[in-house]
Amino acid sequence: MTKLAIYDQQYGPRDKKDNEYYRHDYIYRKNMWTRLCAAIGAVIILVVYWAYQIFALNVNFLDIDYQKAGINAAVFILAVMAAYTLAGTVRETARYAKGQRRLKNYMRMLYMLDRVREPEPSQETITVNTKEETGLYYGADIAGKRDNNTVV
Repeated sequence: MTKLAIYDQQYGPRDKKDNEYYRHDYIYRKNMWTRLCAAIGAVIILVVYWAYQIFALNVNFLDIDYQKAGINAAVFILAVMAAYTLAGTVRETARYAKGQRRLKNYMRMLYMLDRVREPEPSQETITVNTKEETGLYYGADIAGKRDNNTVV
């Protein structure tokens, strides 16, 4: 019971929330935010790089080839997004699998706890009228209620 309580406090809410999704949907949802943040980060890096070139290196603003710079920027942003998507997919797949294992173990412990708590059937509660005690037993009494109608 202690392990169940620890799981409920530490991992339970997150694992149960993540379990609402299929694995593919969970990874897609997480990677959507990863891609968005990676693209924003790449744009910030590009802005800082261009500002450094213009202000620190004194590159003339009119001498820049904007078509080439745009293509290089797009390739850089897409490469960063692809790298972070790949890393995010690996990370989120492992996280989802670990959560599923924890949840499966939790459900197994709950099942074992329920089995321990169930009362075992006692001999006094099961009564079957077989007529073996009376000596009038001639075969199987299917209904178990007949006292006067023995099978001949």
